[in-house]
Order: sequence, then C-alpha cells, then structure tokens
Amino acid sequence: MTTRVEPGICQGIVVPHAPRLGRPEIVPDFARGLVDGLIEMGRDVIAAAPDVQIVCSTHYVSTFNWHASVVARHTGRCVAQEAPDMISGEPYDYPGDPELGRALKAELEAIGLPVIENAAEAYSWDYGTWVPVHYMDPAATVPMLNVPIVLAADLEETFKAGAAVHRACAKTGRRAAMVASTSFSHFLVRGPEQWPTQERQDADARFIGLLLDGKIAEAWEWFPDYAPFVVGEMQGKALAWLLGGLIEAGADKWQGKQYGPYGQSSGSGNANVLLKAAA
Repeated sequence: MTTRVEPGICQGIVVPHAPRLGRPEIVPDFARGLVDGLIEMGRDVIAAAPDVQIVCSTHYVSTFNWHASVVARHTGRCVAQEAPDMISGEPYDYPGDPELGRALKAELEAIGLPVIENAAEAYSWDYGTWVPVHYMDPAATVPMLNVPIVLAADLEETFKAGAAVHRACAKTGRRAAMVASTSFSHFLVRGPEQWPTQERQDADARFIGLLLDGKIAEAWEWFPDYAPFVVGEMQGKALAWLLGGLIEAGADKWQGKQYGPYGQSSGSGNANVLLKAAA
C-alpha cells in the first residue's frame, strides 16, 4: 500500500543527463551503472504515485524570465543540440499540468520574479529533460512540468524559485517529484571516460553525503563555496532550485538513497539521488 503524504514536494531527485546516456545501445560500459541506477530509481519514484514531476534541466535555458509550462501535453522529438549524433529526434509524449503551471506563475509573481506562461505546444524538450524522464517514466504515467535555468538569476533567486514550487504544489493539492537534471561537478574535458579531479570528487562525495543524510540546510549553507569549487553545471542552479524546494517543504524531513554508482562523463561527476519525505 502506498503511504500518502501531504501535498507539496514529496520527492527530491538529482539525475544525470549526458547525451551518451540517452539511448541504451550507445551507453559506454563505464556508464551503465548510472543508467541502471536511473531506471531502478524511476521505478521507486513512480511506485510512490506522485501527482506530477517537475523537472529543472540545466539545458532548458531562459535569459531573463522564469517559465511556467501550461500545455496540456508535451509532445515532440528531442534533438541534442550539442550531440545530434547521439540524440537525433527521439519522440516523447507526456501529459502536462496547466493548473499547476498557472499556480507556479502566481507564486513566482508574488515574490517579485519575472515569469511568463510557456503555452507553446511546439516547444521542444532539451535532452536534459528527455534523458532522465524517458528512463524514469517510460510509460508516461505522471504529468510533467519543466522549469528553465534563468541566466539572469543568481543562486539566491533560484533557491527562492524552488521554494515557490513547493508552495504552488501545496496550494493545488499536488504531491510532486522535484527533479534537478544536472551533474554535480562539471569541469568538462575531452574524453567521455575522464573523471573530475580527486579534489572535486571528494567535494561531490561530501555534498551527496549531506543529501543522503537529510542535512539539507547544511548542504545549502555550504553551497556558495561548494558550487564554484566543483564548477557546478550552470553555476549549480538546478541544485539550488532543488534545495529551495526541499527546505521550504521542511529541511529536516528527508531520507536519502543513492541508486547506482557515482560516475564520470567527460570530467563531470554524476549520481542518481532520491530524497523521500518521511511519512
């Protein structure tokens, strides 16, 4: 029997999205553990029956405005702009949640952030959204909302935007899986098998450990030092967004699990992490 929890953020998730992870037939041997972990984690995420999954991908980028997706369905084909040889037009079709999108817009407006409705039915998913979602929810059973990284927003604003996600979900009665699609360290180098430096691996291990131990407030306190040290992807904004939502929902209520190994991709450090709200 599925345990019901209060509306709001009920799962916090970090997922990798490197293009070479996207299609099983091209996944290198050194990365198979990441994909296997992502699939296993997805089963647990879906088994908890969230009402919606909200994905912030570091490859969905807005210059100035936050976007609130209000489409009834997300349909199209995903092409990885930087790697069209790996992801060259993969189809997707997932339900949306316009009511929640409008509620999120209202919450962002209430704290003075610039936000627009994204009602473009032909808007194409980036690969940072498609890669994890099609592994975690291959049957497209859970409605989707996607959120951009905003270039003009700093970490503090991004954190506040994440907190607004929890409030929008709580007010609309949604139990949400909040997904940060990002690496941890992200100083990229040529050679997909290359690891981050040992110092960055150690910092990632400490940060992931804080998440797994449910020390979310401590992770945020360290974040302004951690993110630049590991050259966080998009300055670590997807992680800051996630931390904002988790802390708004209750910093001390999370239980963490890592699925599969910590793994490399062209110098970045990646892991599948799931935080669940204690019943």
